Amino acid sequence: MRKTSCRLLIILLLSMIIILYPTSALAADFSFNINIMRQDGATCGELWLNDKLVWRLALLADGAKPVAGGFNGANTTLIIPDIVNGMFVVKVE
Repeated sequence: MRKTSCRLLIILLLSMIIILYPTSALAADFSFNINIMRQDGATCGELWLNDKLVWRLALLADGAKPVAGGFNGANTTLIIPDIVNGMFVVKVE
């Protein structure tokens, strides 16, 4: 019983934060966006704050690093899974 009420309270608090956060953010003229997109075998997530790119995370499933396409930059983290000498390796750049 206690566990159920604790879970219910946590769910209620999280839902209140989700509902009330956009209202206060808009009132303060604060812009916060998270975009997730797929293109050319890569999944890319972006975090924007006040119309400026804060961080981009690209998961390159085929192990090939793109030459063009906006992935290069100081705010981009590339995650490249690969197989080297029969071992599974995850490269983070």
